[in-house]
Amino acid sequence: MRHVIFALALALTVGLAAPVWADQHAAAVRTLAEQGNAQAQFALGTMYRDGQGVARDYAEALRWWGKAAEQGVVDAQYALGNAYSGGTGIARDNVLAYMWYDIAAAQTGAGWLSSIAGTNRDVLVARMTPADLAKAKRLAAEWIATHGK
Repeated sequence: MRHVIFALALALTVGLAAPVWADQHAAAVRTLAEQGNAQAQFALGTMYRDGQGVARDYAEALRWWGKAAEQGVVDAQYALGNAYSGGTGIARDNVLAYMWYDIAAAQTGAGWLSSIAGTNRDVLVARMTPADLAKAKRLAAEWIATHGK
């Protein structure tokens, strides 16, 4: 199922899907996302960010990525780190960006994405006060302790 969802999201993202096809598959992805499928939640968030099959809506993208991130989807955790780091669709927040990048970086077996998340996390340090850095590390550690890696 995960591969099907990613294939649909990829087709929508690169413009391979006709508008009617995109609308139908966006509805299918939404149904899976609403049923709690974490990969579908990530895909739906990405579709909202890009306006593929749905109207572009950064708040909805963040909401769906948040749901997927809470279930441990490293792609969603990384996407949230990017959103908070760049202020895309939300106020820039280095503490939350660091936290989500750190959580994504802690995902063992996530490969290159966790490595990039770690690099992005480390770059943020230059933009943070010592107090903000301590807070971000504490939040990440609390999340990992509660949710696991």
